[in-house]
Amino acid sequence: MKNSHSNSRASDLSGQYCNAPYLPRTDLACESGRTDEHVPGTIYREWEKYGFQIAQLQVLDQEGERHTGQSQGRYTTVYCPVIRYWEEDQIEHASAILGALLRDYARRALGAELGADTKVLIAGLGNRFITADAIGPRTADKISVTSHMEKEDFFNTVGCCSISAIHPGVKGQTGIEAATIVESAAAAAKADIVIAVDALAARSTARLAATIQITDTGIRPGSGIGSRLQGISQDTIGCPVIAIGVPTVVNSATLIYDALEKAGEMSTSEQLQDVLREGESFFVSPRDSDIIVEEVSSLLSKGINKAFFAHWA
Repeated sequence: MKNSHSNSRASDLSGQYCNAPYLPRTDLACESGRTDEHVPGTIYREWEKYGFQIAQLQVLDQEGERHTGQSQGRYTTVYCPVIRYWEEDQIEHASAILGALLRDYARRALGAELGADTKVLIAGLGNRFITADAIGPRTADKISVTSHMEKEDFFNTVGCCSISAIHPGVKGQTGIEAATIVESAAAAAKADIVIAVDALAARSTARLAATIQITDTGIRPGSGIGSRLQGISQDTIGCPVIAIGVPTVVNSATLIYDALEKAGEMSTSEQLQDVLREGESFFVSPRDSDIIVEEVSSLLSKGINKAFFAHWA
């Protein structure tokens, strides 16, 4: 299904690289396969709110998986200007959108309204010492945790869920997979739901810090850059997992494809394909990544806080 609003940002790049036999990796559903209202086995709609274009893809069955390249589940993409130097009203509007979307995802996942007895664990994934990968930890730093106040008399009057937050680091720092740490933390917090926040990899430079993705299928940390770490999902954690992220890096091959597309040359020789594959381990990020990561983490934390504080919803 599709409503009357046209999402130009959603469709501008939908056909990009479609004739290229080699495609750089991506974490974004909007880049990984067909995403429109005519795809069998899916429900797709687009709408606009506060001037932001939003698209939602629901993959219903195996046929939908085959066409979209995504697992069964719901994927929502918010298209926006590059998240840096935003005006205050843009931040407020975008965080309100994110809060409403996350709250809706959580309600659907739990099959119930959220309240003081709902336990939420925020997992900020990534390496805080690598700027482009620091969105998760920096977001977790800014979460308003409340679980330590559960026994206080005023807790039920505050109007919020029981919120905990962790940043598990990466395996190269701890020697333990993030999924294992999140699973243990979720058990300790008796979490009903996990919100996993991570930096993503895109296939187009136009998506960098200009796309926010939310999905109820969980996340596999580092999958966009070729990592084979254990996924963080309901199957591995034991409770529903909602993943939210913003792309901060692209494969180096993307820069070549972008240049070819602008020149109107999307045909690539076998020799060029080999060169692109050899360089696929190189990733690039914007030169102002430090500013972008700070702004993105502030935006995501604000949206998450709004989602799980009832009086803000």
